[in-house]
Amino acid sequence: MTVSQQAKLTTKEGTNFKAVYTGKLENLDQYELEVPALNRTVNGKLFTRDFLGFSGMQISMNKLPAGRAVPFYHTHKENEEAYIFTGGKGQMQIDGDVFDVEEGTIVRIGTAGERTLRNNSDSDLYYICIQAKEGSLNQETFEDGVRPDKAVVWPE
Repeated sequence: MTVSQQAKLTTKEGTNFKAVYTGKLENLDQYELEVPALNRTVNGKLFTRDFLGFSGMQISMNKLPAGRAVPFYHTHKENEEAYIFTGGKGQMQIDGDVFDVEEGTIVRIGTAGERTLRNNSDSDLYYICIQAKEGSLNQETFEDGVRPDKAVVWPE
């Protein structure tokens, strides 16, 4: 399914990095995601892969307004997801199991998990969703990290 998203983001780029500033979470509804296959526009969702040049994951920043819900279940073919809730309260439903989520909750969902989300509160629900190919992590941080032999220096 093809989606289209345009955004004016403040960026900084170097040889081995790219950084974007998306703005405050409360202003996420300024972003619109066009989903032609569903004849739908979604507000409050920003996919970051194309803006940051990710090659092994997708990250979206999301705002679900009070009283709103994702109106469908979905699964994935290859990508597991991690939902990191950063503000507000709501509920997730995965394979018929309903549970509360709030700031500080992290949920991992395997590809086959039928998922949906709702904000049943009176304030906005904020979350970050990370997608990566299920079963693709080959090394943990400490095995993968390499420390160059040099002291840390910060400019004054």
